Amino acid sequence: MFDWLENELKTIKTRDFHVVDGVAESALRAAVQESEVPFPRSYREFVLLFGNAKLYKGLAGEYYLVGVLGSPREEQTREGEKLYRVGHYQSSHAYFKAALLRGDEEAPVFEGHGGRLIEIAGSFEAWLRMRCEEAQGNYSKRLWADIVAGPYPFTPEERRILEARRKFRWRVVGISNSGDIQFEVHNGSDMVLPFLTIGIRGRRCDTEGVLRGGAWLPVESVLPGQTGVIEKGCYKKWVDPQDIVAFEEPDPGPEDRDRYWEFRDRKRGRS
Repeated sequence: MFDWLENELKTIKTRDFHVVDGVAESALRAAVQESEVPFPRSYREFVLLFGNAKLYKGLAGEYYLVGVLGSPREEQTREGEKLYRVGHYQSSHAYFKAALLRGDEEAPVFEGHGGRLIEIAGSFEAWLRMRCEEAQGNYSKRLWADIVAGPYPFTPEERRILEARRKFRWRVVGISNSGDIQFEVHNGSDMVLPFLTIGIRGRRCDTEGVLRGGAWLPVESVLPGQTGVIEKGCYKKWVDPQDIVAFEEPDPGPEDRDRYWEFRDRKRGRS
């Protein structure tokens, strides 16, 4: 039923472009098979094969275009109609309506976000296939070929930049009068970096739709062994600076070159 996705998972060499839990272990398998909610066969088979799934990593690297929940979330409409959220496509959630579930029989999938639900497909399998095809269309033919082939390894210079990045230390020390976040940055490396990539999110991270992004601190003025204060606007048009949380991003892989500005060409300002 999902051979096409299994083949894609095997073919694509770019790390974390698709992320799935994998074949269900015995506890999850029993929970799925013994569930009192009569979920359609195609959805149950997907969960047993893949579990939670995040598919088609966005171009900015901060989100996935398609997602499937291994454990559906019970919700309801404003009118009190019971729903089961089973995934998403871009910013729209995907649901089954409880009243339409009939066990092995397929059930339509609806989408919406805080408003009216629209029927998108007659079955989970059809919904997933359609949305995955649409997601793939977001990538140019050249970019898709690069995603399938995987990135080229780090060069010696890029590995040196990666090592330098690991030796930077930073902390938030205040907010400027203009609303920029003030970062104290220490360069413990032996080289100058043009930028330092960090993560940014809204403080109320348990609320869906809260900001999750990044910032690129211009640290070229912070020389090896020195400490300086950098001011950077972090989504201040949309989020109160008091509600911003900055955090360290993990080491990048070769596929993250465009997202981590440490690798940008100093002269041309691009990667």
